[in-house]
Amino acid sequence: MLPKWCDKYSIHNDEIDKQHKKLFELAANVEMISDKPVHKGQIKFLLADFFNYMKEHFTEEEKYMAKIGYPELANHQKIHKSIIQSMIDLIQNIKSTNDLKEKLNIIASKWLLEHILREDMKIEKWHQAQLNKNKSTPATENTQEIYEYICSCMDKIHKVPFDVHQKIQKTNASYKCKTCQEAIKQK
Repeated sequence: MLPKWCDKYSIHNDEIDKQHKKLFELAANVEMISDKPVHKGQIKFLLADFFNYMKEHFTEEEKYMAKIGYPELANHQKIHKSIIQSMIDLIQNIKSTNDLKEKLNIIASKWLLEHILREDMKIEKWHQAQLNKNKSTPATENTQEIYEYICSCMDKIHKVPFDVHQKIQKTNASYKCKTCQEAIKQK
């Protein structure tokens, strides 16, 4: 039996949580048809819906990870690519309706929900640790001020401490984004 969505699976981002809830619903639909006689077209429709939504979700999740500066973004992207490729491989080797149902169930339970419950919870754990670290550090004069800089990456904000900001302003130093390799600019 697949787990149901609950708040302990939240990563505290409304859009990503909404998408995770939808993926849990799709997984529940898969589980519901797994032991019932259904038409092959119905399963293919559910599979296509699952596949398309998963790709859309992975794209949004990767943008979110980039925005918060998640250090394991590259590894997480590899996992996403692996899930998509494995799904394509499974789809190409379907032999019967029961085979299709079984493979869809594997996708729903093994890859998707395990991914959310394991890998995506790592994002939340890291993000909460960063937030708590920032809360527990006492502000001393201007040294704890944070300045926001941007680069060419869509929706990415670089949090720059006061001393680095000062160096950029006074010496015209240039710092590059690790993702797009372009110099960051003050927002």
